[in-house]
Amino acid sequence: EAYTQLARAYARMNQNEKGLAMLDSAAEAGYSNVYMINNDSDFRNMRILKDFQRILKIFQRNYENFNEFPVRFAPQKRWGRYRVLYPNNFDEAKKYQLVVMFHGNGQDPGVMLRWAKQLNLSNEVLFVCPEAPYVKMRETIYSQQMRLSATGEDLGYSDSLRPDVIATSAEWYASVIDDAMAELPVKNNLPVIIGFSQGGFYASVVATRYPQKISSVIVICGSMYQEGRVTQRLNLLRQYGIDLLVMHGTEDEVVPYQTAVLYTNALKNEDVQHTLYPFKGGHWPTTEATRKAADWIKQHTGIR
Repeated sequence: EAYTQLARAYARMNQNEKGLAMLDSAAEAGYSNVYMINNDSDFRNMRILKDFQRILKIFQRNYENFNEFPVRFAPQKRWGRYRVLYPNNFDEAKKYQLVVMFHGNGQDPGVMLRWAKQLNLSNEVLFVCPEAPYVKMRETIYSQQMRLSATGEDLGYSDSLRPDVIATSAEWYASVIDDAMAELPVKNNLPVIIGFSQGGFYASVVATRYPQKISSVIVICGSMYQEGRVTQRLNLLRQYGIDLLVMHGTEDEVVPYQTAVLYTNALKNEDVQHTLYPFKGGHWPTTEATRKAADWIKQHTGIR
């Protein structure tokens, strides 16, 4: 673990040779979490290197030798939490517009709900943000703060299970919409959903699987994975008249801006209503992008 943390630090400083040396040491010491190493975003620039692929094979062998007892996976149903940002001067007798938010990989709901305050809609809108269903154990331990993901990287499942993991996470997010609509003082009109990064991907997944539950979508610096089969279901967005705002930083180094371009091209090909809003910035909405999101919510909900 110490070697992999050093490798991660060197990778962040673009010192790939030192990072690879640390990964070599981790492999020699028996490190076996091949899935985490292969999917950790800190190592994204190393993955094209031959030495990285060589070390990855050693991790794989370590994994196979370490796992004396074979692992199998089965779906499970459990309780989960979502966080609520109540309006200013909250009145239980009043009905508010519901906006549902999905946070990014390695984050928690507080990140999105603090950003929601910057929208300056807190007198009329009730925001909710579910916790992604899987705890990222190592990141949580190292940071001493909860780190969550909707793709369950730490489980070590095979790639063949990824579509099922995405489907169950999307089902969880959809159930939060149902619970909020039933239990909180919100209007009967359908909510807007907003997702950032991994949450942007899941906003699209939820929209294309449960289009009857939402009115509009805002995708911010959203990632995209083919296992979510979003593009295959875009016709449902057209059928339900769902409008999308796709916002992305042109200098995003985590999820390239080209991801938004390709996504909106697919939306255009399916005649889905959408707006592409590029902003000059990186992997987080700027002040201008935040203002655009607020205007979009007002336009699509009728609030002032």
